[in-house]
Amino acid sequence: MNSKRRLMNASNVIVGLWLLSMFTIFPLIYNDYYYDILETKYYTVRAITAIMILALIVICGFAGGFKNFFDKVNKKGFSTWFKEEFSIWDICIMIFMLATLLSTLYSGKVMRYAVSGEKGRYSGLLLISLYVAIYFIVSRLLSFSKIYFTVFLAVSIPICLFGYTDYFNMNAMHFKDKISPEQWSIFTSTIGNINTYTAVLAFYIAVAGTLFITTPLKKDDGKGESIEKLIFYYLIMLMNFIAMAMGTSDNGYLTLLAFFGLMPFVAFKSMEGVRRYILTIFTYFLGIRIIKIINTVYAGKVLGISGLYDFISDFKYLDLLIIVLAIIVILMYVLAYRNKWEEKNDRQKLLKVLRYIWLGIIIISVAGIVFLGMKINANAELARQKYGSLANYFIFDDSWGTFRGYIWRAALEEYLRFPLVHKIFGSGPDTFGIYIDLLRREEMIGITGQFFDAAHNEYLQFLFTLGPIATISYILGLVLPSIKAFRTEILELRDDAMLPFLYACAMAVICYATQAVVNLNLPVVTPFLWIFLSMMVALLRDKGEVING
Repeated sequence: MNSKRRLMNASNVIVGLWLLSMFTIFPLIYNDYYYDILETKYYTVRAITAIMILALIVICGFAGGFKNFFDKVNKKGFSTWFKEEFSIWDICIMIFMLATLLSTLYSGKVMRYAVSGEKGRYSGLLLISLYVAIYFIVSRLLSFSKIYFTVFLAVSIPICLFGYTDYFNMNAMHFKDKISPEQWSIFTSTIGNINTYTAVLAFYIAVAGTLFITTPLKKDDGKGESIEKLIFYYLIMLMNFIAMAMGTSDNGYLTLLAFFGLMPFVAFKSMEGVRRYILTIFTYFLGIRIIKIINTVYAGKVLGISGLYDFISDFKYLDLLIIVLAIIVILMYVLAYRNKWEEKNDRQKLLKVLRYIWLGIIIISVAGIVFLGMKINANAELARQKYGSLANYFIFDDSWGTFRGYIWRAALEEYLRFPLVHKIFGSGPDTFGIYIDLLRREEMIGITGQFFDAAHNEYLQFLFTLGPIATISYILGLVLPSIKAFRTEILELRDDAMLPFLYACAMAVICYATQAVVNLNLPVVTPFLWIFLSMMVALLRDKGEVING
């Protein structure tokens, strides 16, 4: 028993060191500035993960870990062991991996590129295999610690500050010395493309925001977090709100829709959660107002915000909205201080009603957006006259989303022309660019003026390259544990300190999954998805001991 415990402790340490490396080295590392940022991040993930796997193999070999594993399977029987060990989302990830392998085997002449992904964004069989390995290793061997989350959020500070300097066109780190000034706005921080930058910020916003809203203040019994830690979460959230707006990518709004849209289902489990949720909304609009002030004071020296961010900052009642939200927050805290809601049962009834009301608001809002989209597309020219530039977000044609409309249409048309085997298993991992270059280059450049080597929609890209089985299993592998996490109550966990962090992991996964509708699967950002997915599953499995920090 002692040897098993020592083996587990050693494995926990190895996984913990890997996690800290991914949270610190990975997002900050670069080599030749933006020229090889993709390759640098890719090889960093490969190297750090390979070291972890090798270390685990050595430890298990010397400590008898493999023997213990096979003894356990033989004792229980494979069928019983499998049912006990793997959940439905684990099986989804297995199916995704198997379908990816079959897609590679059926990829034919491009098999080499399907394995390496070198003709695409390096998201071939090799990298996907590493992601799946990360999932099963971390979800089984992670010893939960709050320190991981603190370190993760702290690293966002230099990333945001770097982004701020880029917004002021400072080129402080000389990343843009060899880039034409016309392209300066496209790249930022140590991440690269602004769409990828906002995708990374989505994780920081999801984690910091969720922890700020759902973490209780420390009480006499020692449970909860200190006021200093809550202020830390709040400031990180504010910094990333501002950084996302300065990133000037409308993709970030999908993250914000997911964050603000789903948060009430966990925030509205306590009155303090309601208060902090409204405070968070106030904070977001305050961040936009701060940027508007900066744009006014430093006009001509900053990049400026555009799209939906510009629409909100120019909203004539923005100042009034901020004042009203501030008054509401103050009144709610004054009422809480005076203990106006004393009966716990009454509070729970009210909170349940609030959650149902919010669900109704979401349903009505989605229906309204669908109806508005249909109405606008029925007469696009009239809609442009009536709604101005806002109508462009609803008019779905080839030019929609900087020509995402075209590449999505082209991807679907070419997928439907595939032979049956490729309709089932796709063209091969990360081979979209190879096929679309052969089939659509001339037409694409004629219509869009550029060449797309990716579908700019992660799920459509997976459908094209991996097939429907892999795509559906991948989506289920993300959604099912997230739903379980959001529905988890404090009494279901061994330690109630885990609950806010479980929510944070789930929110991080969902925010990524939402913005992936218009974004790419890249080794610059996607490793974070698999990390938080595996951490969420680890918490659901309740493995390891809680380490406070």
